[in-house]
Amino acid sequence: MYVDKIEQRGVSVVFVSMFFLLFLGIVVTLFFALPVKCRPFILLFSSYLFCGWIDLRALAVLILISLCIWRVGIRIERYMDKGLDRSGKISVVLAVCLYIFLLCVYKYMPGILKWTGLEGQVSQRFISSFVMPVGLSFYLFQAIGYLADVYKRKERAEKSFLRLSCYFAFFPKLVSGPIERERGFLEQFKEIGKVKFWDRGRLSTAFTYMLWGYFMKMVVADRLAVTVNRIFENPYGFDSIWLVLGALFYTIQIYCDFAGYSYIAIGCGKIFGINLTHNFESPYCARTISGFWRRWHISLSTWLRDYLYIPLGGNRKGTVRKCFNTMIVFLVCGMWHGAGFNFIVWGFLHGIYSVIEVIWHKTGRKMKGGQIITFSAVAFAWIFFRAENLKSASDYVAGMFTIGVRPGTWPGIMQFLELDAVEAVVIVLGIAVVWAIDGLCNKRRMHLPVLIQYKENAARYFVFYLLLIAIFIFGVYGPGYHAEQFIYMQF
Repeated sequence: MYVDKIEQRGVSVVFVSMFFLLFLGIVVTLFFALPVKCRPFILLFSSYLFCGWIDLRALAVLILISLCIWRVGIRIERYMDKGLDRSGKISVVLAVCLYIFLLCVYKYMPGILKWTGLEGQVSQRFISSFVMPVGLSFYLFQAIGYLADVYKRKERAEKSFLRLSCYFAFFPKLVSGPIERERGFLEQFKEIGKVKFWDRGRLSTAFTYMLWGYFMKMVVADRLAVTVNRIFENPYGFDSIWLVLGALFYTIQIYCDFAGYSYIAIGCGKIFGINLTHNFESPYCARTISGFWRRWHISLSTWLRDYLYIPLGGNRKGTVRKCFNTMIVFLVCGMWHGAGFNFIVWGFLHGIYSVIEVIWHKTGRKMKGGQIITFSAVAFAWIFFRAENLKSASDYVAGMFTIGVRPGTWPGIMQFLELDAVEAVVIVLGIAVVWAIDGLCNKRRMHLPVLIQYKENAARYFVFYLLLIAIFIFGVYGPGYHAEQFIYMQF
């Protein structure tokens, strides 16, 4: 199937592969070896090459959308400069509606065909044409934010197609974000000619970001994925304890998977002198749901706040309106992640959590055990996010409370999951290391790669070697193995 080919190629090319390291090495060499004036072209060409290698169709969509946004942005600015606010508003609304429609078609058409029973009546080639182009939902959100900022006169339209297209296509963030704002990215992009190769602090920090990202992805997330997949595929084959454990494992897996990708992307960006947005700030250390969303997928949550929650009225029109706006935002967030009802329920749950938090704060009472309660609520919601559909999620939740505990089945389950003593120890230690580092970083208000730059060389190199050894010895890879696809590639 065409879908499978794209997924397999995406898996083989995106970050967790020797190809990517070779590709990155070539791009870095050209970037610093060729004349400075060539750098913007090198980054754009390499980003298009990266996208095209994953899927040529995605490259065509990316170029077309970039060209449209470039022209529309300039036109909106001209309207606003001439005082033609109405024309500018119409242009923004039409462009945003078009992009939202495009996103909905790609995201929901396969599901609509399935729900209506038409899937078997149309050709596979027709269905494959609706496979989501890589990175589409991320750079379309950037496009909407960019046009809105130009209309509101917060930003000037970018006149250079080269710079604007690289803003959308920059390969470290193309696949799964972060959702960058135009000002932060373009200002840095204009200064890449001043970036020197030998900057010990920058390169050391970039290298550490990438190492920590690979550790989270290959040692923790991909190892947990094997167990999580088998538990969620057949929840009734396990007792309640294992179902709870599967939900907890997925809670850690999705964090290490997405945060691991984000750290690798940040490290790659730093090599070229571009600081990408930190998407995670020790989210499971949060004591409230609102605190969790200030730490989880930060670029998305801040985008939803600035371009949806605040325009809806935010918290400026009373508690009831605030709760209503919050529910709208989280339902949109759920729908952005997927077409199934299970994603809507996931967003609905977080909306309910947030409303309960607002009401609770109105009572003036403090919540005891906030971190444990928040973590448990988030982990429960992740079940709906991970399940194939709403029925599967409902069956999983029902099993957690009805199957009961059957210790006699545990040896067989351990064997089925291929969890021998060594594997179990590696999983526990991997989770413990991530949890401990997050706790330390949360306390110091620094990310690990930045934190260790303040240490002596011996301590810094010790961390480097330790992460390298862990990745080479305990990383999940090898002959016949394909790295688990980054979870957020599908969104």
